Amino acid sequence: MRKIRSKLLLAFLILVLLGNVAAFFVYWSSSKITSEYSKSFRSFLLLNDISTEAKTMYEKVNAFAIEKDQAFAKGYAESKQKMTSYDQALLKDAGLHAAIPSIEKYQYMMRTLINESDATMNHVKKGKIKEYAASVKEVRTVSSYIQEQTMTLLDDELSEYQVLYQSLQKRHQTYALFTLCLFTLSIGIALWMAYIIAGGISRPIVHLSRSAKEVSEGNFDGPNLHVSSKDEISVLNHAFERMRREMKVMIEEMKQKAALDQKIKDMKLKTLQNQMNPHFLFNTLNIVSRMAYLESADATSRLIQSVSTLMRYSLSPLSASVTLEQEVKVVKEYFHIQETRFSDRITCKTTIDESCLSVHIPSLTLQPLVENAFIHGVEPKEEGGLVELSIDRDDGFVMIRIRDNGLGISDQEKKRLLSQEEEDHSDTRSKGHSTGIGLRNVMSRLRLFYGVQDALQIDSKPNEGTTIQLTIPIKEERAC
Repeated sequence: MRKIRSKLLLAFLILVLLGNVAAFFVYWSSSKITSEYSKSFRSFLLLNDISTEAKTMYEKVNAFAIEKDQAFAKGYAESKQKMTSYDQALLKDAGLHAAIPSIEKYQYMMRTLINESDATMNHVKKGKIKEYAASVKEVRTVSSYIQEQTMTLLDDELSEYQVLYQSLQKRHQTYALFTLCLFTLSIGIALWMAYIIAGGISRPIVHLSRSAKEVSEGNFDGPNLHVSSKDEISVLNHAFERMRREMKVMIEEMKQKAALDQKIKDMKLKTLQNQMNPHFLFNTLNIVSRMAYLESADATSRLIQSVSTLMRYSLSPLSASVTLEQEVKVVKEYFHIQETRFSDRITCKTTIDESCLSVHIPSLTLQPLVENAFIHGVEPKEEGGLVELSIDRDDGFVMIRIRDNGLGISDQEKKRLLSQEEEDHSDTRSKGHSTGIGLRNVMSRLRLFYGVQDALQIDSKPNEGTTIQLTIPIKEERAC
């Protein structure tokens, strides 16, 4: 199966390759033109340096002949060294110049200047006045010839440069046109690839979303989705088609059972409309429990007793003060109901310090928190759910912890639950709870009962479970 990621990577590599080819060609053409320009300018600069140095050499020789100062001799030696290096450079770059015979003549003048200058320096050092006077004159003449020849060569170079400039301009225009075509081609290929890839991804998704909308509106008879590609989109489409077929079958089965379910719903509605007296319901449950016991249905009898105890306790006033022993008893009954309901899916544990059971807390404090752990924590888990209640003493306080290994809650939700702001509704009963009492209700009653704001703390991370801790001051125990 070709993955979308592989297609995108291939397209990206092709675009990078095209971009690098275009960039390399621009760099190569620019370097080539720059090299041609630099060669021409190097020739101009070399001829100018030779002309300047020839004049300097004559001035150093003439000054030494007049003043006999060794500083001029040293200056002449430096000038001679430069002239020699210029001669070698001119020989190396002879192929760059338009008139090679003229260059050879020019080099001959440079060497003659060096030889005549050396001869003049020797005559001066030996004191041969007549000889060095004639030699100085010869040096001046050769220096003048070099400067005149330099101007001639510069004229020739400028003429040749004009031709070179026109050639480079044409070449530059050709390179620019080719570069423009290359960039245009790259952009065209990029747009074409983007259209192909985006279309191959977006079109099936659009069709899939349209079909999903039809399914949400109850239409399961839409046209089948066909995807030619063999990637994740194809897998998604096949899965959707299978889901749509199975949902259609399920809907048909539900319609077939609707007639039978309608009678049951009518009976449930009539039952809900008859608001039974709670004491009558408790008495009835007790009778059912005794009948189950007499019929040797011990498990059923035990479960009915747990339900009866939980329902009777839920009717006690929320403002009443009860002992931890009473609260723990109700929690254990609730654990029994849930263990019967979920069997091996959920495990309930209690770790109780018996010396703490005489401490008083508000009625219906622990059971709503335990139920909250079941409903929002471990009930969605298919296996391995754990809810644990632990009670112990710690430095003048009773520490009550209700821990689960369920889904956990986010920091934002935890902050909302712990805030003291009132909810935007007047009904304080929590939906989904057997007693209708939620975490915020318990927290509010603890704050009023003990006069502290941090009696309840929440430690939770998403997918790592939740621990709710109650810190109950022992000195605040109250009598029932």
